[in-house]
Amino acid sequence: MKTLLVVLLAFSSLAVSAEQINLTDRRPDWSIGFAAFEGKNLSPENNYLTRSFPLLIRERLAGIPEHYFSQAEMRAYRRQIIQNERQRLVKAVADDRRARDELFFTSEAAKEGAAVYEQRIADNLAAIRELGQMDPDQIAFAQSKPLRFVSGADGQLVFDSVLLSPFQLAKQQDLDVLLWGGFEEVQGFLYFEITVFSTVLGEPFFTYSDAAAPTELYEQFDELVVQLATVLWGRDWSSLSVQTVPPGASVWIDEEFQGRSPLIIPYLLPGKKQLRVHSEGYQTLSRTIELAAYEQLVQQIALAPQPRQTFTLNSDPPGATVYRGSEWLGTTPLSIEEPEELGRFLLRREGYLDFPLYLEPTVDQSQSAELLPQQLDPTEMQKRRRNELYGAFGAFALSVPLPMFFGSYRREYRDMGMDISWLTYAYFGTYAISGGLFVNLLVRLIRYLRAADRKA
Repeated sequence: MKTLLVVLLAFSSLAVSAEQINLTDRRPDWSIGFAAFEGKNLSPENNYLTRSFPLLIRERLAGIPEHYFSQAEMRAYRRQIIQNERQRLVKAVADDRRARDELFFTSEAAKEGAAVYEQRIADNLAAIRELGQMDPDQIAFAQSKPLRFVSGADGQLVFDSVLLSPFQLAKQQDLDVLLWGGFEEVQGFLYFEITVFSTVLGEPFFTYSDAAAPTELYEQFDELVVQLATVLWGRDWSSLSVQTVPPGASVWIDEEFQGRSPLIIPYLLPGKKQLRVHSEGYQTLSRTIELAAYEQLVQQIALAPQPRQTFTLNSDPPGATVYRGSEWLGTTPLSIEEPEELGRFLLRREGYLDFPLYLEPTVDQSQSAELLPQQLDPTEMQKRRRNELYGAFGAFALSVPLPMFFGSYRREYRDMGMDISWLTYAYFGTYAISGGLFVNLLVRLIRYLRAADRKA
């Protein structure tokens, strides 16, 4: 039983070691770390530069979104992929040989499993020879990757100074690039040098050195940042400043959202871009812009308000003056733009009480307000509405016999075979008038009931 288990384990491990060689780039981004600068002969008041200077550089470069690889870098990364695969296969061959040799100290049946290891060792040795003859350019590799700024395990933005070698620190932190440097103070001047070390190339690919008085050090900082940005970006770059009226507008570049104005987009590829700016309640602006290398294009944009819908404000009686806040708008009937938010309107007419009206941004196309006379006694109002009701009832009562009259004559003339067309028109006309007067009677009745409620 034990012998059978050993053989099964040997055959099951065959599927793992015989997998096809996967020569693909597995790193999702391009990482960079910053180390504290070395200080030599620095006065106490300048010791802070060893950490603050690289920290300031990191802050200024943090907006770089990605790194574009040079041909030398791409070839070096491809060779590294091949080398990593060769190391993996060499380790697999060593492990298989060790497992094969252990079988010779077991039973005869278990020794049969050695053939499995022999075959796998032969396959891996053949793959190692094939890797040695492979052209690195055959491996697919992205032209650019997102740029990731690496922090220490405890969250520190700047690593401790390089004690042994930049290569060891970069390998220890799994970095693609390490930036470090040093300061030396001589007779009141600061001599400084900055180095960017590439792990895959195994050497620095950017150095910068200069000297300045402590008070003039940051005057040279902008030039340094421009050169570093060009190296880390890997392409020419431009920047864009967008300022809008009103502020807070959404900004898109080539249909990618960038943020809200006022906004500075520090790193963009030069060339033509499609700029789109939008703010709620304003017309969207779209334009084509041209970005020049190493320059900042400033766009100052005043957005035009969206045309608003209008509504008609009426009053009973008409001719009331309309105010929005302290702004005079005109007299009713009046066409007014819809308010942007909940607004207060005031209708004022001599001899009538002021009528406040609160309207939301979305209102009906027509609004009406009934103005009440000043110092109107509730009893007097009830009498007035009662008289209006009596008048409406009287008009309706007088109109009722007319359709009955024309209707009876219409039937008699029709029975005698005479022309009744004019009687038909008269019948339906008076019937419609009577119906309208009945509706008016109902309106007057409702007003009278409201007046009675006020008195109560």
